[in-house]
Amino acid sequence: MKRIAKDPEERRKELIDIAEQLFTTNGYDQTAVSDIVNEVNLSQGAFYYYFESKEDILVAILEKNVAVMEIALRQTAERTDLDEAVKLNAMFNQFINVTVSGKKIHSYIHQEMNATLHKKLIKIRLPVRIAPIMAEVISKGAEKGRFNVSRPLETSYLLIMLLASAFRVFNLFETSGELKDTEQASKQYRENIRIALEDLLGRALGVSDYRFFLQI
Repeated sequence: MKRIAKDPEERRKELIDIAEQLFTTNGYDQTAVSDIVNEVNLSQGAFYYYFESKEDILVAILEKNVAVMEIALRQTAERTDLDEAVKLNAMFNQFINVTVSGKKIHSYIHQEMNATLHKKLIKIRLPVRIAPIMAEVISKGAEKGRFNVSRPLETSYLLIMLLASAFRVFNLFETSGELKDTEQASKQYRENIRIALEDLLGRALGVSDYRFFLQI
């Protein structure tokens, strides 16, 4: 099949999108560079013009996802038709949806052997980029008496880390085999996490008349 010439930026984006689909469907370890280039009818040598390694395209995927998340969170934060607690609930779920949709990718990232990858991911600075957006909503809610929070930014960081850590623990349990005995055990574990997180969010923000609902 004849290869179609494309703008370098368009080609790079195409490789990122295809790699994300394959990593999400098959898993990172189960996807080779040859699988990615075959999907776009590109030579394996050409792949390395855009990325130094398969690990680097994974970092590019996560960078893309963070950028998309930033836009979505900002749009939610700027809505004028929502109460601050409702805005935060929507923002928490937007954060969760990105995490859950890329579960196979995130499971690979958190393996202990991937220390080099962890260092590369630090440069994406996820908490630094999204915590201030949530902090703006928390600050406005505190001014209105909706939240009982004196340090909005620090609270945002803590809530982000709480959600991220909870899903990391859940993924570890789910992939370890401890929850594979019955489907009911897995559902119950997920439900227990959801209830606990919702309660913690309400307590951390000092909300007494609103119940957070997480889509997990």
